[in-house]
Amino acid sequence: MADDYEFRDLPVPPIRAGTSVLLTGPTHAGTRQLAFRLLAGSPDEGTIVITTNSRASRVIDDCRASGMTATPDRTGVVDCVDDGEDDSVAARVLTVSGPADLTGIGMRYSKLYQGFYEGGTDRVRTGVCSVSTLLSFSDLRTVSRFVHTVIGRIDSVDGFGVLFLDPETQDERTVSTVGQFCGGRIEVREGDDGPELRTRGLARGDGEWTPFDPRP
Repeated sequence: MADDYEFRDLPVPPIRAGTSVLLTGPTHAGTRQLAFRLLAGSPDEGTIVITTNSRASRVIDDCRASGMTATPDRTGVVDCVDDGEDDSVAARVLTVSGPADLTGIGMRYSKLYQGFYEGGTDRVRTGVCSVSTLLSFSDLRTVSRFVHTVIGRIDSVDGFGVLFLDPETQDERTVSTVGQFCGGRIEVREGDDGPELRTRGLARGDGEWTPFDPRP
């Protein structure tokens, strides 16, 4: 059995390999930063980010800010925003025409994952940043099928997935529909003294609101 995924310096319990979580919360409360901290694993793990609203260069900046060491053999980006090539980006970047091209996103994601696996990296963390943007370009049924496919791939290879969705941009039905495919949920809110999170549906964790620092 594959080891659980762990999250250093965060009030998040170890999560079983093959699990994807829905991360919900407003961007201004540090939810995006938390997404990248959840994707920052040990040096022998890989990271793939599907970015729907930021260029690959910003994604790598976010990776580094989370404490991750970004390298082309361990870090991959499916970029739905920028169709140009930037050799200075410390990652393997595959571009897609836009967030509406879910088939293209899935194909490039699989290509990156296969490349990591063939290179000896069999533990990979995947981030979708963000599902909210996908929903602004496609209907809920189409996005749900895409989410189901990605989560199925993560489960089949004992990976870990984080799907970021801003609930302030979607109704509760949409959030619940996307969340039903995930093995758990991490919610973020702005507390009296700063950002707080709680876990729901995971095998471990008491689900209490707990302060966290968006920065490592």
